[in-house]
Amino acid sequence: MALVSVAVAGLLVLAVRRRLTEFRSRRHLPGPKPSFFLGNMSDLLLHGHGGRHESLQALHDEYGPLVCFHAAWGSAPFVSLSYVSPNLLRKELDSHRRADRTVLSRSLMGMAGGELHQTHRQVIAPSMAFRGVSERGSVLKDVSDRYVDKWKHVDEGYEGLQSDLRDWSVNCLSAFLFGDDWDVGADLHAYHRALSAIEEEVSFRAFHPFFVRWVFPRRRRRVRAAYHRVAAELGEVVTRREQRIPAACPAHGATGAAAATGAAGGDLLDRVTRAPWSAEDRVEELMSLILGGADPMSYVLSQALVMLSLDPHVQEKARKTIEASSSCAQEGDPGPDPYVRNIVYETLRMFPPVPFSAKFSDERAVVEQGMSIPPGTVIMWMKNAVGKNPEIFREAERFNPDRFDPERFPADGEKRNDTISSFLPFGAGPRHCVGNRLAEQQCIVLLTEILKNFHVVPLRHIKVQFHSTISVVPSAVPVRLVPR
Repeated sequence: MALVSVAVAGLLVLAVRRRLTEFRSRRHLPGPKPSFFLGNMSDLLLHGHGGRHESLQALHDEYGPLVCFHAAWGSAPFVSLSYVSPNLLRKELDSHRRADRTVLSRSLMGMAGGELHQTHRQVIAPSMAFRGVSERGSVLKDVSDRYVDKWKHVDEGYEGLQSDLRDWSVNCLSAFLFGDDWDVGADLHAYHRALSAIEEEVSFRAFHPFFVRWVFPRRRRRVRAAYHRVAAELGEVVTRREQRIPAACPAHGATGAAAATGAAGGDLLDRVTRAPWSAEDRVEELMSLILGGADPMSYVLSQALVMLSLDPHVQEKARKTIEASSSCAQEGDPGPDPYVRNIVYETLRMFPPVPFSAKFSDERAVVEQGMSIPPGTVIMWMKNAVGKNPEIFREAERFNPDRFDPERFPADGEKRNDTISSFLPFGAGPRHCVGNRLAEQQCIVLLTEILKNFHVVPLRHIKVQFHSTISVVPSAVPVRLVPR
């Protein structure tokens, strides 16, 4: 018994020394003074668990472009940046996986960088590249057209636009990934709730020590049930594909030149079912793609509609460019309108759906603003602060899609900052979002169809609340779609 007591006391002393070393080695970095056990959790959670991006913005307003803060005892310390640093592109900095490794550890979202990560990415990337998205672009339009048709027949008091956008995002993404084997039907809202519970847990673990999840058993049970709910649905999708088109069937995948080049013979589900993965690997990879794209894209669309409703000039200009592009097309699909793409980029700049991204290095220090950040620090960039930084973007508070026009150069010849690389909404380096092309095209297609068929009118009496997990989720979309 005495030996056990001595061992426990020794471990406690080591833990205290490690915590004090963590504080001392970073005291040269600007940021709020931490408490011993909770660090800066009171500062970080000032606006509640779902409002961390607001708390981080307040810290940047007080301490400048680089802020150091400490999470609760047992978590790695953080440095938040209000600018995009070249360090974030370095291959040796891996994604901050502490948020995901016990939830989706088999997926691109949760696994460590290295050979396994590269092989998973090689399977998924062709379906998500420009060519893969273009070849299946009709799927995005078909799903979007169903919702546009629905909105043509709702009354003026319709309050389901936000719910519809979430449904559209899940259905659009799933139809693209899974083809005809996607069918949730009446269970879509239960599916949403399960996805939201997993998203919230992933986000929660990013800022809390590993032992916290054992303190709240009800929370742990709820997340486990949500995981099994989504995994069961996706497992059925994979099974339906395997039964409908066996792996040995030529129709199952690429043949000839397509096989030689690694091109997808069908949708992403074909590539995943052909991959030498376990059933659990397949389900988690598909789950990570849905989690990473569903809520973020519905948020981008909702904010784009709000900004268009408040700026009739931009709305009408977009409508005219769409009509001009359609009339100039000689045959088939005229392709995405550049101005609509700029609207999506400007919305991403002002309202990033994932408020922050993070990198981590166990072994090497990183220099920022002339200050050395010790190894073992999570380095994140606060996308809200980056996008609205006046030193990067002129008139940063103004919604101006023209800033992303590639033909628009400063008259004085100075370097342009108005590019998507200036705020990196889809992440940076080898761990950047694998579905960025799909996300862009998904938003462009629906926004184009809305502008072709509706006037977007603001509803100023509706109050909107925002909740942040992996992405930001609004409680409502304060606009009305008036058929043209």
